[in-house]
Amino acid sequence: MSTLDINKMEGEEENKTPDKKQIEAEEKEVMLKTESENNEINAEIKAEGEGLVKAALSQEVIEQGREVKPKFIPIGAIKMPGFFTRNSDKPKDDEVIEKDAENEKAEESKPKRNHFQFLHTCPFTKFLHHPTQNDKDDLIVGVIVVLVLLAVVIGVIVGASAGPPAERPLRLGRYMTTLSSCGPVEGILDEGVYKFYSIPYAVPPIGDLRFTYAQPLNNISLCWNGTLQTHKPGPLCMQFKENERTIIGEEDCLTLDVVTPHVRYDSRLPVVVLIGADTLAGGISPAQPSALYARTKEVVFVRPNFRLGPFGFLALDILSKTKYPETSGNYGLSDLLVALRWVKLNIQHFGGDPDSVTLLGHRAGATLAAALTTVSKAQKLYSRAFLSSGSVIFPGKHLKDSYPLNEEFKQNSKCNDAACLRRMKPEAVMTAVPASWLGSDVGSLPKTNEMKHSWLVMDGVFVTRHAFEAWDGQKESKETGKERAFKPMVFGTTAHSGHSELLRMKHLNWTAEHVESVVNDSVIGDKNLTGAVYGHVNRTYPGLVELVSAVRTLCPLVSLARLRLGAALYVVTRAGAGAAGAGLAAVDADLEAILGTFDSEVVEQRRFMAAMQQLFYYFVWNGRLPAPETGLMEVGQDVLPLHGLPLCDLLIREDIVPRYAHVD
Repeated sequence: MSTLDINKMEGEEENKTPDKKQIEAEEKEVMLKTESENNEINAEIKAEGEGLVKAALSQEVIEQGREVKPKFIPIGAIKMPGFFTRNSDKPKDDEVIEKDAENEKAEESKPKRNHFQFLHTCPFTKFLHHPTQNDKDDLIVGVIVVLVLLAVVIGVIVGASAGPPAERPLRLGRYMTTLSSCGPVEGILDEGVYKFYSIPYAVPPIGDLRFTYAQPLNNISLCWNGTLQTHKPGPLCMQFKENERTIIGEEDCLTLDVVTPHVRYDSRLPVVVLIGADTLAGGISPAQPSALYARTKEVVFVRPNFRLGPFGFLALDILSKTKYPETSGNYGLSDLLVALRWVKLNIQHFGGDPDSVTLLGHRAGATLAAALTTVSKAQKLYSRAFLSSGSVIFPGKHLKDSYPLNEEFKQNSKCNDAACLRRMKPEAVMTAVPASWLGSDVGSLPKTNEMKHSWLVMDGVFVTRHAFEAWDGQKESKETGKERAFKPMVFGTTAHSGHSELLRMKHLNWTAEHVESVVNDSVIGDKNLTGAVYGHVNRTYPGLVELVSAVRTLCPLVSLARLRLGAALYVVTRAGAGAAGAGLAAVDADLEAILGTFDSEVVEQRRFMAAMQQLFYYFVWNGRLPAPETGLMEVGQDVLPLHGLPLCDLLIREDIVPRYAHVD
């Protein structure tokens, strides 16, 4: 305690009244009593140990080498600054008292500094002291402005962090709803993927719209109210089943199926559009979406229905006259074009990437997909094409040249105008198709001067020139760098695409004589080439099938890839045990391997599936092949370079290929 504090306390002692002295005396007595009790407790605490902390707990203070026990200080005796402010018995010197008094006067004479003086000039402080009505109004406006700005900032922050959910929620644990350009659609969770069946993508082609080009659903009156349930598969388009007279399907059929592993926007997956048909007259294709490979390969499958047979490709003069400029035919091709536009606009709502669309065409579907690659309106709707066992010689005739060949249909229908054709029942339209228009020549050796019916024609709207010419132009533009119209394409087929159970069952036991008889009755025998071809194939059923496949499919594709386009071509040579246990690579083997429906019972078959899937899905994800972009590849248990096909060289040199290639 300083001398100044002691002097102050003595001065105050002299000025105290008798009452205050009496109160302090009583407090002192209480303090002494309490202090006596505390001393006893402190003595016990001190006995337990030594040190400054324990000494402090016992209230002992060391000052100038002696112990001083502070006394109890009543509340009324506390005065700042300082803690022990009780009077001391020690007298003060007069000089110290005078010095302290002078210091107190000097402190009082100094102006007091206010460290928060700037707040007195703040308008808000003035308002608090002397508020006016105008100030109140200004304050209210200011508060409103601040709140609005705060709301905007919060909205910007929330909006920047918000977005579509990573995965849309399920209804009842199994129903998934997403958007389309015509309204919400609800699919179903099945096999670990989301399936949306029979989503309409075009105006129903019935009534007056029969035999017209497809029209997109671009009018709200054509759409549905509420949410469209797409839980079950819908009907196929009307067609001939397996090229026989059995009719299946419905005329109102322009829908598509989507199978996707997720419905989200933050991780878009490549899209595979499946285009399949045995022939352009019909036939159920194995090109169906795979739930397993949608999930494991992370792709979105889309399978559009499109018109087949007369509803899809009938070209007649009485139909052409109803349009300007005059045209008819290729309605099924227009369906696929509208379906691709739907994919471009909507597939992002199904987890797909509209800028990564692969056309997977098989057989007649590959023929149509190849035709789409020549249509200028389709160039921005797909990214690449993978074509299996398609035709390379379509279309063979211009529209006007096809009219006389189609007169037989007019006679069977007994109609002389388009209105009559549109009033016919769908079944009557199908039965008016001549028998010669049906069937496929893919599984037989050609006859000299054989007649072929081509469903596709150069209609002047969609198909304006031969595919060879279109591809040559695209190849030239790619090489010169003038355009980027050329899209990556891969062609392929199987070495035994001519195999069918119908051909095999012609003889219970195929002998060398049976095989030689079939070859001699064909154009090969007419050209005296039987002996030459037997230098490359043997006189067995597998040898016959290999020859048929070479004439109809394989060698025409080789001529296209080698001479015209410079594109890559794969040939499936063996697919494990294969058909009938003979190790044949049938026409569907490559597609079934890609979609996981191939019968893989042995190791060789599983290795073939893995090789085929590596080839295709690498192409889907990267836009190119893991192997060289051009040249021939052999797909067996591995993908290997194919350095030559001597049989194809012979058939091309003798003008059998591509002249007798299959049409569709």
